[in-house]
Amino acid sequence: MRYLFLCCYLFISPLCRAQNWKFFGFFPAISQSGSLGQKLQYNLFVSATYDTYRLNMDMGKYPATALQYYLQPSLSYKITPALQIGLGYAYVKHNLFGLRVNENRLWAQAVVTHAVPQLGRLKLSHRMRYEERYPLNTRTRQWSYAQLFRYQVGFTYPLYNPKETLKGWYATASNEFFLCLSGAKNSPISAKNAFYGEDWVYTGIGYNTGKFGKIELGYCYQNLIRNPAQDHRYLHLLQATWAANFDLSEIGVWLYTP
Repeated sequence: MRYLFLCCYLFISPLCRAQNWKFFGFFPAISQSGSLGQKLQYNLFVSATYDTYRLNMDMGKYPATALQYYLQPSLSYKITPALQIGLGYAYVKHNLFGLRVNENRLWAQAVVTHAVPQLGRLKLSHRMRYEERYPLNTRTRQWSYAQLFRYQVGFTYPLYNPKETLKGWYATASNEFFLCLSGAKNSPISAKNAFYGEDWVYTGIGYNTGKFGKIELGYCYQNLIRNPAQDHRYLHLLQATWAANFDLSEIGVWLYTP
């Protein structure tokens, strides 16, 4: 009986100690792109993450609040129709229920896209990004540094024939893996709590309007290991995205034409 009790204790005690956070929220995003030349393109991505439910759990009370604001300008260069490389910067404000962290991020990436003829109009994309993060804990005024490698695989499947029309519905999904190469110690967002420290899964459906870009609605699941005890933070988010393309040369013509 003592051995049975000991086995039960060893199995149950880690579950009792775990302080996993589970939140439900909203993730609006806007992505604006445009051509600066035949192969050079800019992008501006803006998003926010909102915890929309007030939760009372064993470890405390968590009001509905804005968890993150994200601003990211970037440039990309098309080497071939299937391969692009890019450089970018991101400024991120985190508010984790009183723990406030501001981050500057620098990154470089390569994106490969290709069709899968065996599956009809399906297109696959592979994004590989090296990222450096510089988080500042606004309470202690302490800077830190982290390096990450991110790999995202995704697919898009048009539910219309792109050869006949530019408008129609499409389905999309992706999975992104976050590998921590070196970790900051003063921020749970960048802490080296695990080599494989974060995972994002997304699935959604969108409509390509043609002239006014794409409007997309989907579900985003974010899983982050937030401390050395391997406690998790789970985010279940309703994601809404508007992605549009602009040609700056057309804006210039409009400005200078009498």
